[in-house]
Amino acid sequence: MKLLRNWIFSLHAGAAHALSISFSGARWRWVYGEIERQSRLSFKSIRASGGGNFEVAPQGDALLDAQSLGKAMVDAIGALPAAFVKPQFVVVSVPSKHAYLGEIGVAKDERENLIRFQIQELMEAAAGESEREAAFDWQVKAELSDGSVSLAVAGIDQKQVDEILRACQSSGVTCLGITLDTVAAMNGYWQMAPAAWKSADVRFLLHGELSRHHVRLAVFSQGVLFNESWEHSEDGFSVVQAVSALERLVSTWTRDGAPEEVASVRLILGGELMYAKGCESTVKRSQTLSPRLIDISPRKELQGRWHDDVVPFGALEAMPCE
Repeated sequence: MKLLRNWIFSLHAGAAHALSISFSGARWRWVYGEIERQSRLSFKSIRASGGGNFEVAPQGDALLDAQSLGKAMVDAIGALPAAFVKPQFVVVSVPSKHAYLGEIGVAKDERENLIRFQIQELMEAAAGESEREAAFDWQVKAELSDGSVSLAVAGIDQKQVDEILRACQSSGVTCLGITLDTVAAMNGYWQMAPAAWKSADVRFLLHGELSRHHVRLAVFSQGVLFNESWEHSEDGFSVVQAVSALERLVSTWTRDGAPEEVASVRLILGGELMYAKGCESTVKRSQTLSPRLIDISPRKELQGRWHDDVVPFGALEAMPCE
């Protein structure tokens, strides 16, 4: 059993360049640039971005294999102009379906080895009869009135982590970290949000993803994925249908447990339908969505397919480093 934090390596002195790559279904997107390290990683500059498709799309819950991952990394590096420095490092985000998200309660001063032991038991219970090991990490979700602490736990199938590390080795890059696409997307948008929002009293951040065949609502509290709900369409959503589906998801969540104050709940939108004509104006006419909506402009280096690039951007940006 390993901890995810063990794969966050110290950066070499001087300029360092990294590739951040995100995988989703048959597609992958990447962002390349010079990075800097303080207490967290960040892009000092973004020099290029792009994407591609797997020749054979992963089926169902199949893990991403090292060969496919490595080829995507090599193709991304090969797409960089010859004058660019080859990235020394890579950050990878994988679909959240390959992860387990949960929480445990511990004493506020609980020792780390005992926390580790409890999470290991939780991962083993989640794996069930498969007995698959998981790499895991945790962070504080909330301090409770009785003095205990609620910890948000994330675990990724150990085999998936091993495949990623093998792909990095074969591609000649060092892995700086592994994260989930849902977390990376929200973080990417939040890093680009106006500064005033970052200091506002926002208790819940909603991420609405408007895509052709699915609409997803992810609810975050204090940076932790709190709740997730979906609507699907085999025939494909139009803009109006997708916005209506998101309205239903938001209405259901707010009715079942959101605070009454609209100001404490804010919404960020993304997904492929955001490029469609009339999508933003349709959202702004919605009495359910518009009062909660945060307008976000893309970082200047990500003006094109920025709703696609926000995931690899967010996977690296603000990742803790040691």
